[in-house]
Amino acid sequence: MRERLLNVLRRCDPRVALAARRRRRALDRQLPLAAEVIAAHVRAGRSLTQAIAAAAEDLPEPTRALVRVAAAELALGAAPADALGRLGGSADVRLMAEAVRLQGRAGGDMAELLDGIARLLHARAAERRAAEVATAQARYTGRLVTLMPAFGLAALWVVDRPGLHLLAATWAGRAALVLSALLAAAGHALIGRIAAVAE
Repeated sequence: MRERLLNVLRRCDPRVALAARRRRRALDRQLPLAAEVIAAHVRAGRSLTQAIAAAAEDLPEPTRALVRVAAAELALGAAPADALGRLGGSADVRLMAEAVRLQGRAGGDMAELLDGIARLLHARAAERRAAEVATAQARYTGRLVTLMPAFGLAALWVVDRPGLHLLAATWAGRAALVLSALLAAAGHALIGRIAAVAE
């Protein structure tokens, strides 16, 4: 129910959507740190459950709040992998949770596993940043392609209002406007797919 309400708010208020995106990015940036801190507590002799509970105090927000929720679930008997899955819905979180689940079945050095995951997540974050830099021009071009028809109509409004009224009054003119809008949307979507960075 809470997730549905948040989705409605995101659609209604762009500030809520922006805040949600910032929070998600902060969680993604802090996930390698969370793995490192939990690994350090495991290496200090704590069980994974104790390490997760202790790590919450060493982490910044917003990860701290989610790690506290995970610790509370562990205290109620949840499996460590399921509790770690509460750190977000990203592929990185799922990777960490599944690795912990497999380690719980197969055994091994939990601290080393978490350190390895942290190294992998740092490497993936660096790759994402490099991809974002490499696709910045394509994203800018996508925005420009989307806005060009609107700029053209605004220029026509300033320079030749009767021409714009004629364009909007005729069947061919309206068809041209609709086609222009569809092509701009298709161009934006295509460039967005080309420039998309895997999340």
